[in-house]
Amino acid sequence: MLENAKITPKQLILLIVISRLVITITFFPALEGPPGNQDEWLSVLLSIPAHLLLSAPIYLLWKRFPNQSFIEYSQTILGKVGKLIGLLYVLYFFHALSVFLFQWSAFLTTAVMPETPVLFFLVFLLPFCAYAVLKGVEVISRLAEFLAPFVFMGLIIIFLLLTKDMDLKVFTPFMEKSFMSILVGAFILGSRTSEILVLAMLLPYLKTKKGKVKSVFIFSYSIMAFFWIICTITVLATLGLDLTRILQFAYLNAVRLVNVGDFIERIESIHLSIWILSGYLRISLYFYVIVMGLSQVVGLKSYKPLVLSALTILLPISLSLQSNIAELNEFLSYKIAPWFNLFFIFFIPSILLSIAVIRKQGEN
Repeated sequence: MLENAKITPKQLILLIVISRLVITITFFPALEGPPGNQDEWLSVLLSIPAHLLLSAPIYLLWKRFPNQSFIEYSQTILGKVGKLIGLLYVLYFFHALSVFLFQWSAFLTTAVMPETPVLFFLVFLLPFCAYAVLKGVEVISRLAEFLAPFVFMGLIIIFLLLTKDMDLKVFTPFMEKSFMSILVGAFILGSRTSEILVLAMLLPYLKTKKGKVKSVFIFSYSIMAFFWIICTITVLATLGLDLTRILQFAYLNAVRLVNVGDFIERIESIHLSIWILSGYLRISLYFYVIVMGLSQVVGLKSYKPLVLSALTILLPISLSLQSNIAELNEFLSYKIAPWFNLFFIFFIPSILLSIAVIRKQGEN
């Protein structure tokens, strides 16, 4: 490990949950893939065991190498080839963060401040993220602990304020399509969760008994699913299926409908504040994982010298995505992105686990 930091299970759970939820409250991509109808909440519910299954190789690898991150035990298992695997994962995190920076800035320039150039947001935001990264994972974890009550209460309050406008008949008929389509939707949700790999990078910093680590996975995915269901009900019951399919920012449009007695209304600014801070947390988290992973690949004792150079690379990559929106949207569709993520989340870790078992490497 590159720093003597320790984070609690609660902090790690909140990091993972908030980082994943910010995508949901930005684009709400629920109806894009199977089942694509009112049974989406069933896919969300089944995503808990789907996430756990996809995380199994990561968890079993951690049990064998509890003091090493994913990139470190890749090198332990495969030697020099493991360095190439580690570099591949650094590039994967670079790509994931660049895509989110595009989504984050696209949301602001499309829905909030259309006259403001993307470059302004990125130049303003990234130095603050770099500062958080320099302070270490403990500071980022405490930020998650601070933000969590605002994020969770915000989602619940919006749900409660919109209950009078909800039409729950939209969720009928029940299981209109086959159960297989619902199950496929659950695995698509799980395969989009790159935070599974973030867990693999941060587990060595976890301050808890070894037997309790399993609960971190279970609670992370359960809390995630709970708030996904709240967001799904909020959007579908308020806007309906047809309108949700054509809106780019469905959750924001649902929030704009809040009106209680012509007194409580136009609360989207509160939602945007929560969303911006959650996005800042996700960006800082992935930025930290990138520089930590890169330093482990090249064998540096500290990741901090790499922060500035990574920042200068990240900015132009994020800006380059702005000119390829059509291609990026095609890549992010349920037909391509889940398979791309599965290769990194499940297939490569499964191969590493098999080799470690055959060679009897690590702890039993």
